[in-house]
Amino acid sequence: MTEPLSSESLKDFLSTIRAGEVRTGRVISVEDREALVELDGFSGPAKALGRIPRGDLTRKAIGHPSEAVIIGQRLTFEVIAVDWQQECVLASASACEDPALRAFLLGLRRGTAHQGQVQSVHNFGVFVNLDGEPDDQCTGFIRGPELSWRRIDHPADAVTAGQRVVGEIIDVDTRRGQVQLSLKALQEDPLVPFADQAGIVTTGQVTKLIPFGAFVRIADGVEGLVHNTEFRDEPVEHPGQIVSEGDEITVRIVEVDLVRRRLTLSARDRVRNGKRST
Repeated sequence: MTEPLSSESLKDFLSTIRAGEVRTGRVISVEDREALVELDGFSGPAKALGRIPRGDLTRKAIGHPSEAVIIGQRLTFEVIAVDWQQECVLASASACEDPALRAFLLGLRRGTAHQGQVQSVHNFGVFVNLDGEPDDQCTGFIRGPELSWRRIDHPADAVTAGQRVVGEIIDVDTRRGQVQLSLKALQEDPLVPFADQAGIVTTGQVTKLIPFGAFVRIADGVEGLVHNTEFRDEPVEHPGQIVSEGDEITVRIVEVDLVRRRLTLSARDRVRNGKRST
């Protein structure tokens, strides 16, 4: 007589499951925030369960999981992770909702360049129609900080709708059906040429005043901070007492931190033609 499988057999089954792989199963419960599925391929006395959060059931807007699935329905889903404490699988059905889109996304590789056309520009980022994506999809997205090394007030300062762009793929999200791109990653960091320029005197334009100092642009895409203590021997209460936005001032490069991308400047010494004034 065959001995019934123990709970260890469930652990053995779960140990064969890897994040990112596709599994199938049957919906056995629909709760307020998730649906539970019984995974195919396990024959023990217990059930091998998968939990699919409401946001991973479909990419469509729904108010309750019952709007997306019903008990008894068979689903195909991507494994997000194995929850060893609960002895279950966390899964996403939305990642497998569109086979053509999934195939496109899985064909992309992080670190490679991809072209596309800007579909729309918003204050939170830019949507891009990527070359080769399925029809009626818009899979590319660029966050504001990834548009340019330059400090910009709005993504529209960097790109416009309809523009062709080339970006580096920094993430592929099959669950959301989205590809994160970076235009900046394919541009040379303008701060690098200043890495060994500490002590050099140059001129720049005041671009922004903040309570404790002023940002000064010394080259395209290169801005540094002049702290209030670095305008004159006695600290000022606000940089507006000394300079205004748009002013051209002489500064000395104090420190260049490539890791944190910080440029520290000083305007304490009055400099004329590269020499300290008397």
